[in-house]
Amino acid sequence: MKDEVLHTAWKNLNRNTKSTGFDSLTIQQVEASGVDKFIRSVKKELEEGRYTADEVKRVEIPKRNGEKRQLGILTLGDRLVQGAVKLVLEPIFEADFENCSYGYRAYRSAKLASLEVYKWLESGSTHYLKGDIEDCFDSIPHDKLLKILKTRIEDKLILSLVQDWLNKGSQAGYSGKNSGKGLLQGGIISPLLVNFYLDQFDNHWAEIGLKNVEGDSIEHLVRFADDFVVLSKEWINPDRVEAVMAELGLELNKEKTYVGTAANGFEFVGFYFEEIMEENGAGSVIRVMPTEGSIEKVVESIESIGSNVRSIDSTARIEKAHKDDENKVQALDNLIKNICDVVDPWMSYYRHTDYAAGLERIEQSFNEKIQKFI
Repeated sequence: MKDEVLHTAWKNLNRNTKSTGFDSLTIQQVEASGVDKFIRSVKKELEEGRYTADEVKRVEIPKRNGEKRQLGILTLGDRLVQGAVKLVLEPIFEADFENCSYGYRAYRSAKLASLEVYKWLESGSTHYLKGDIEDCFDSIPHDKLLKILKTRIEDKLILSLVQDWLNKGSQAGYSGKNSGKGLLQGGIISPLLVNFYLDQFDNHWAEIGLKNVEGDSIEHLVRFADDFVVLSKEWINPDRVEAVMAELGLELNKEKTYVGTAANGFEFVGFYFEEIMEENGAGSVIRVMPTEGSIEKVVESIESIGSNVRSIDSTARIEKAHKDDENKVQALDNLIKNICDVVDPWMSYYRHTDYAAGLERIEQSFNEKIQKFI
């Protein structure tokens, strides 16, 4: 592993990460004792074949629906090596990735995915199949992943590293047994490997005969990691999708997979798409809007900021604010700034959509908090 790759991987590490691996080593501790020394020690282990992946610290993160997501916290050494391998593999994989994939890729985003969906809806492909892969990270088969990985990568060190990370990061790691499937949620290289494996799904969709006599595609796939939508001018058979998934050793999440038309509306990557008839009945338009969940999240954040403002300053300062107009104005300015720090990114993210209704609800919450504070 070249020095410049390891040093670049070190610079790319998320310095805001507060959690540490089971060895409790932090970036700040390494910086205090010497980054070059740390990188040299990791490189020496790699060169001498002594490097092995550390055990993974398991944590549970609550989800908005009340369920919990299992995450793994890597040691700093494993984060460094995974980041370095990602730098090596990413340009190799990117050369072959299909354009329909938008998740976990440089210069691509959910916003661009939403524009791609909008493009096909506007072109008349208003039948959709909205799909979600059941426990995608936890279900990817190691043997199938390694088999296709070996068709693109010959470096024995990288292959052995990936094999080691797969063994340590599988869901069965809780019991100390290797389940033979699963990618660690929280691993630096995991999103890249997910895209690499699901690229087979993207390729399948282009190769299973879904073309007209001129050779043009009649069904259009837009995928963001394990969340995807297929758009067409005709009804889409979900059995075909299930068959492709079965070949990959994966299953569809039945509760989150459904077919319909844009007139019914559907959500995808944080956006809501719907075909609306024009008032004069002459035609229809495609509307793209923020989802209800995204609006509620902003409203909840505003309410939380409003309820915590008084706890930011000391009791004496708040009491003084009631007597001192200057302090009261400053406190109000701080409240408005905190709220804008939440609302402004939301507005920027949904600027290309019809967000008027959502913004009206957010403004109502904003005004209520300001009035309550005053």
